Amino acid sequence: MRILLLEMKRVIKSRMTWILLAVAVAVSALISWQVVSEAQYRYADESGELVKISGTAAIHARKELMQPYEGPVTEEKLRNALQIFQSIYKKYGGGDGENIPQNVYYGKVVPIEPFLDMIYSVYPKSGSYYEALSKVSPNEISGFYQDRSQALRSQMEAKYPENQNVLREVQKLNEKVRTPFKLIEGYTNDNSTNLCILIFLLVFIGTTIASPVFSAEYQNGSDDILRCTKNGHTKFAVAKLCSALLILLAMFAVCILTFVLVVNNAYGWDSLQTSVQMMFPLSFVPFTVGREQGLTILAGLLTLLAAACFVLFASAKCRHSTSALIIAVAFCIFPAILHTVWHGNIADFVTCVLPTGGAGISHNFFSQLNQAVFITFGPFSVWTPRLTMAAALIEIPLFIILAVRAYCKHQDRVQ
Repeated sequence: MRILLLEMKRVIKSRMTWILLAVAVAVSALISWQVVSEAQYRYADESGELVKISGTAAIHARKELMQPYEGPVTEEKLRNALQIFQSIYKKYGGGDGENIPQNVYYGKVVPIEPFLDMIYSVYPKSGSYYEALSKVSPNEISGFYQDRSQALRSQMEAKYPENQNVLREVQKLNEKVRTPFKLIEGYTNDNSTNLCILIFLLVFIGTTIASPVFSAEYQNGSDDILRCTKNGHTKFAVAKLCSALLILLAMFAVCILTFVLVVNNAYGWDSLQTSVQMMFPLSFVPFTVGREQGLTILAGLLTLLAAACFVLFASAKCRHSTSALIIAVAFCIFPAILHTVWHGNIADFVTCVLPTGGAGISHNFFSQLNQAVFITFGPFSVWTPRLTMAAALIEIPLFIILAVRAYCKHQDRVQ
């Protein structure tokens, strides 16, 4: 324990560590503030002029507007929403809705848009968004939840026509989705996107903090002193690893807790009860928004630990801290580059098994959950979120062992 505390003090005393930790806290506070401050709500006043408000006032105004529509999303509620839209659409001349007055659009159409999005996804028709919705018969809505399951199956059959395992897995998960869906206004898809951006930045900062833990000692010669102590080699290696990981855990906890408290307090904790399907109508994920947020955070934590363990292993192998830093930076951005320039089964597999595969700006664990991507090898298949989590759980102990061995070999080699 004494060695661990000494190592933690040594890492924390580094000016670069203090700067990076301060940056992490500042970034989490800034993103949290941005998510709340950039919330917008528009309405038309009595004179027909468009009024725009933002921040917590916008969140509260939208929650008040949506309150009559909250609760179970029954087929009757969907049918009524469609009928309201179609009467407005017919009254104001069709087209793309450009002739709908602002007070009618913001007062009557905006509150039912979550329901219209679901109908549009389940009953695809030709034409633009408004034109397609105008062609849906209200009578079709009577079997909405069965039709949605069939639309999901059709989508997956088109995507994976030769793999029955995928279809069985999707059906098994979809059967666990609770119906009717539930809507509580508040938390939005943009909030989850910003959470993923924060996780990516924390992984980037965390790996940068971890990069010089071993290599800096090789470079400045302080490991020569450690070799002469009775606690050299393995005990010091384990202490260094644990100290770095504990500091990163504390950083992650503080920053994520800041985001969760600020954002969820602003948008309402009750909105976390909303079904994921209100954001992604054809999603087969049987979760609420709150549970998906928790899983995204857990995956982010595992990604941070896996990435940090890999970088610590690289640091134990490198003689210069600059080399370890370059590896850390390159490793964080590599999955994003790979996913941009290379597509397909192999690219998805490589991205998922990389230690940083669960964190990214556009491709991350959250997107894996909601984009229905499976990796298939002949008759075998695996859902990408499961592969990402499993890979991280394997890589954390693996790279810890490799880092300790690399450090001990270096010590033996220079003695």
